[in-house]
Amino acid sequence: MKQTINISILVMVLSIPFALSQTRKAIPAGRYEALSGVKISHSVKGNESTLAKDSLGLFWTEVAKHIPQGRKENSFFGSGAIDANFKTFLSSKGVLESHSFDSKVNILLSDDISRDSELFKKIKTKGSLIILKDKHGLKEIISTLARYEVLVYQTEADNNYFLLKLK
Repeated sequence: MKQTINISILVMVLSIPFALSQTRKAIPAGRYEALSGVKISHSVKGNESTLAKDSLGLFWTEVAKHIPQGRKENSFFGSGAIDANFKTFLSSKGVLESHSFDSKVNILLSDDISRDSELFKKIKTKGSLIILKDKHGLKEIISTLARYEVLVYQTEADNNYFLLKLK
């Protein structure tokens, strides 16, 4: 009888590590964003255009939240072929459009990181925003963005959108 109890206790003790190893759980959706501080959104390829517009709308909602406050006036400069709706959106938020890049500009719209790398270097005001639309993903251009904090990264079927803030 005593031997049976000892064997059953031994089996239970040996089964504890196995039982504990089976309790790992995957990181739930949204938890990665909370841990890293980077918001990531994806649109499904081949989905309807209304869904793509909605996901792009979420990106621009995040842009509106990060427009610098405490300045007398904010101004933006668009470099490249940026959609007119983006310019209209920024204008509706009280951000003035600048036709040349000068020291008052604190928001830069760009569609090519390699072409506008010199403009990126000219931004000196801490907290300035760069809204970047590029075909390259985050992994390809992360080394170029070392001076900036990535606030929002959104992948689309043909383009990637970045909201960057100067550290």
